[in-house]
Amino acid sequence: MASKVKVREYRPEDLEQILQLVRELEAEMAEKFKDIKIKSGEADYRNRYLKPENKYKIFVAQIGEKIVGYLMGYPSVGAPEVDNMYDILPVSSNRVTPEFYLQITFVSRPYRNKGISKRLHREIIEYARKQGHKEVYACIAKWNTPEIKVIKSLKFNVKDLGYRYRLSLRL
Repeated sequence: MASKVKVREYRPEDLEQILQLVRELEAEMAEKFKDIKIKSGEADYRNRYLKPENKYKIFVAQIGEKIVGYLMGYPSVGAPEVDNMYDILPVSSNRVTPEFYLQITFVSRPYRNKGISKRLHREIIEYARKQGHKEVYACIAKWNTPEIKVIKSLKFNVKDLGYRYRLSLRL
């Protein structure tokens, strides 16, 4: 299956398929956390993350014409409080931030455990390296063992933050 997967950068015409994956992710979270009301992020994806010319970099995994997964990250100024406050990178265009943050990865349930997430991660790591970032990192909840397994397999260093891990890879 992994050999049939094409990993590439997100394009505006992928919008509806990504939104479908977002709905699938939200349904899974609602199932997993039954006592918590899950707020839909569809509007955030449509109006923020998937807008052209913003800081977010998205790679998609595609089989034939179907997008089966995605990974989204962005250049980080190293302070999550600041990173969350802007969509257009607030530095001059000739300056590269030291870090690249992996925000979210999602692969549709029927396509899991086939190496797709690892392919997405490798692609975005190579992208970050080519852009001149010095480190790629992610903060992942401890319950998300499939994602932790993928990231650890790529030789990220792990720091225990209590309820989550900070996983980082020097480039």
